[in-house]
Amino acid sequence: MSAKKLFRVVLALCICTILAGCGGSTAAPGASPACPAESSAADAAPTLADCPVSHSPKSDGVFIEISVEDFNALGFTFGDSVDVAFSNGYTLKGLPYYSDTLVEPGEPLLVGFSNLPCIEAGVFYGDDLWATAGLSDGDTATVTLAEQGAFADLQKALDLSYTDERSDYPSDIAFANFRELSGGNLKLGKFFRGASPVNNKHSRAACANALIADAGVQVDFDLADNSDEIEDFLEEDAETDIDVSHFEGLRGVGNVVAIDLNAAYRSEGYGKKLAAGLVELVQHDGPVYIHCTAGKDRTGFVCMLLEALAGANYQQIVNDYMITYDNYYGINADSDAERFNIIKEQRLDSMLRDVVGTEKGTDLANADLSASARNYLKAAGMTDEQVDQLTAYLCA
Repeated sequence: MSAKKLFRVVLALCICTILAGCGGSTAAPGASPACPAESSAADAAPTLADCPVSHSPKSDGVFIEISVEDFNALGFTFGDSVDVAFSNGYTLKGLPYYSDTLVEPGEPLLVGFSNLPCIEAGVFYGDDLWATAGLSDGDTATVTLAEQGAFADLQKALDLSYTDERSDYPSDIAFANFRELSGGNLKLGKFFRGASPVNNKHSRAACANALIADAGVQVDFDLADNSDEIEDFLEEDAETDIDVSHFEGLRGVGNVVAIDLNAAYRSEGYGKKLAAGLVELVQHDGPVYIHCTAGKDRTGFVCMLLEALAGANYQQIVNDYMITYDNYYGINADSDAERFNIIKEQRLDSMLRDVVGTEKGTDLANADLSASARNYLKAAGMTDEQVDQLTAYLCA
């Protein structure tokens, strides 16, 4: 085990210890959370008082260190609205409490992901809440119910989950969320997207590896990770006998471009990091594989931007983006038109409006998406010459 990995294990144990003292999943069954809960009276609003917080740099959010299960046991329910008051005086009023990031980009929320050890407050695809709130080590949060069920309808419509079992999917392609990019003037057989071929968090690395090998991928554009994380993933893959040999071969010849993006595409520095990565990417001969971890959020934004730059129209971008929701959740325009449209409007249309620089309600089908993508990249730091070089790289 590497020194970095050993450090992470020790750090994880420390976090578990903290969580155990705050009602986390490591607490003894039936134990009361150490974070005071002021809901003893029958008619009192559920309250979590003075719970320790910590920074989540990957999501630019704030961990409130109590498990989802213990938080909900206090009387909170997904779809409620809550007030969050930090000990330094910063407050957030009327936040939706969801099981996933069900708000539009730029909106704040409290979220209880099933795969995280504690609840998290943040701004979806927005600036770093830890910095915005001026938080520091030792600060705490108090969460109080504002209105029960205030956002229950949207919670019900967008409560999505997927499994990491290959047998639950009709094909390797669906399981790895793998596909070729197309539309506009994109070169055929040159650009692919999907789940990570090195991070096996969702048990998809070996499957993604086989698919990119079959596709003849020569360059890996890793949106999610940095070099140290990739090294640790490779060590873990070797220990668990996961075949990531194609990715290893690309890394061995310097054909992995890793840019360590978080998912907050509206946050400060996101565009600059992406632009720098694209400038590096065009120095490598493809075919190219674009991925984050699950190939959903970061991958969805970046592929939308590149498709737009290459001249793809709105419907072509919609068609590609929404395949993810069919692959992972079985949601498409035929199977569940209502949820399909809500997801498209909440996720893709919001991202496109940000790139175009327009308000909600604008007819995106008639927007000049290529010019907007170009302007986005120039605002992020690319020169006209660099955008021209990227366009030539993408287009036939």
